[in-house]
Amino acid sequence: MEIKLKIKSVFSVRRKGIPGWPYINYDYNKESKRILGQLESKFPNIEFKPEYYYSEEKAKEGFADNKKYDGIVIFNLAHGTGVPKAFLEREEAGVIVDGLFGGSGDSIRSHHKIKKEKLPIITVLSSDFQDVVDAIELLKVKKRISNSKVLVFKNFAPIPKEKEELIKESVGTGSTWKRFLQGRKGMENKLKLLKDRYGVNVIVGTKEDLLSYYNATDKNKAIKIAENWINGARNVVEPTKNEILKSAKMYLALKAAVEEHKVDAISIDCIMMYFTGQLTAYPCLSHFQMNNDGFVGVCESDLDAILTQLAIKYITGRPGFVSDPVIDTASNQIIYAHCMASNKPFGSKGPSVPYIIRSHAEDNKGASLQVIMPSGYSVTTIKFDILTNSMSIHNGKAVGNVHSPLACRTKLAVEVPDVQLLLDNWDTDIFSWHKVTVYGNYRKKFINLAKLYRMNIFEEDKK
Repeated sequence: MEIKLKIKSVFSVRRKGIPGWPYINYDYNKESKRILGQLESKFPNIEFKPEYYYSEEKAKEGFADNKKYDGIVIFNLAHGTGVPKAFLEREEAGVIVDGLFGGSGDSIRSHHKIKKEKLPIITVLSSDFQDVVDAIELLKVKKRISNSKVLVFKNFAPIPKEKEELIKESVGTGSTWKRFLQGRKGMENKLKLLKDRYGVNVIVGTKEDLLSYYNATDKNKAIKIAENWINGARNVVEPTKNEILKSAKMYLALKAAVEEHKVDAISIDCIMMYFTGQLTAYPCLSHFQMNNDGFVGVCESDLDAILTQLAIKYITGRPGFVSDPVIDTASNQIIYAHCMASNKPFGSKGPSVPYIIRSHAEDNKGASLQVIMPSGYSVTTIKFDILTNSMSIHNGKAVGNVHSPLACRTKLAVEVPDVQLLLDNWDTDIFSWHKVTVYGNYRKKFINLAKLYRMNIFEEDKK
């Protein structure tokens, strides 16, 4: 759903008769009308409220009501006014656009201070108006993230004694086990940070809540969904029709929960809940369908991946692919592996790619997906970390799919400039193992979004 924003558009100007860049008696009114006309044509759902400040003092007075707006954009049309300086002192999120040959000196100084002090401001010093549009789009993304609501199904009950040893050996010492050990308190701490820093609200449902949705599903509807999945697949290997039917019921259950709670993303603590016998169906096919339809379904109740995938959706309109990556230094590749992926990697209105219905790899049970991802495209891989307010990012080129019975079913091979450098720069203390990949090169947009949150930015493929 399109959201409506109100953005304060500040024009840094000079009064008549005052010499300086761009030149004495420059027609700021004409230029501001031209800019506002371009903005209104690009953003029909944004109200741009123009303000004109000619001094630092006037700017300080004017910026006092900034909280009334969803974003602040400064068009720095004149040099030496002190308007950008007044805004920087407030340490608020916004955009500063240079009017080339007008406010350039102040814009360059502002950029230096912003970078040095890691202020939450994007600077645009460009003759291409699309760069202005892209920056303002990120104010929209930030607003959409802050309006987002997520539903996570999680079970905090102790592991049954008879399954405890099996679970410990199976999930090892990775993120799944760490999240379990943190328990309800650990999750609540993270949920508070997610709300305070990014504005995202999370509803936590129980195993019983999920089962009530599952048991209320319509079997006839589930049969039709299962048949559609089977008919659309290149092949069905391990799962029986009954296993796929259970996955279709899980999809209907999660869809009903989404509609009831009006959320923007959904996730289940699937590994722990399935391995302990609390679930009879994995959500892999459900997440596959939801992501195909433009919704956000995320694996394993990973809150960092959920936040990442929401940002991916709002920036690109495409689904993210959560994975457990593998590094191969011999081929200079990183292989993103998981048992769930959308087969519409270019968005819900884009072309479909082939998929095979498989069992879930680790336990050879249930139903999951082996998607044959397209080659020859640039991809961007991102991961947010809520606790440290950080983002990791790297780029590569999709070069093929790995067909192996080992590990997760979908395996996208991506070539990077220096996979050893990527490995050396990977901070697992912060970002753990999961990464989230999207088709397309969106590096600049994600880095600029991270700046709006004052995130620590880790460019993993740079020295």
